[in-house]
Amino acid sequence: MPRCERCVPQGVLKGLVAVMIGLAAVGCTYRPSYLKGQTTDLPNRWKVEKIEPGRLSEDQRDTLERRGPPTYVRFFREVDSRKPVYAWIYADSGEAVDLVWFVDGTRAEEIAVDSDPSAFTSTTRRRTRIALLVGTGVALVPAIVLFAND
Repeated sequence: MPRCERCVPQGVLKGLVAVMIGLAAVGCTYRPSYLKGQTTDLPNRWKVEKIEPGRLSEDQRDTLERRGPPTYVRFFREVDSRKPVYAWIYADSGEAVDLVWFVDGTRAEEIAVDSDPSAFTSTTRRRTRIALLVGTGVALVPAIVLFAND
């Protein structure tokens, strides 16, 4: 069997695949880049250990200077536009919890959020699911008919 002289060595291919998987895993997190912290039992919520002020927007920096670091940061999506929204959660030892909302780094007072992290609306997800089911059916029915006639 002839050997390909211009082929890429397997070690290089394995290394490239490992790097791509690593980059994909890093890109699949919703944790903001300014935050150092641990995940909690709630999805997309992190306990704040350290915040890097250099990576904050002007509104976030002002809030950090006035109030200090939050106890938690949680990721949401805006209901209408599906823009990323971060809630800075200030939870003191009492029962009072104060939330500060940021949409694209800009402070927002009142906002409707969705805890589903998908960038697509529920209608888009439903239409995609239906299209995939219809496409699968369209592909399978002729194959079944062809194999049944043999």
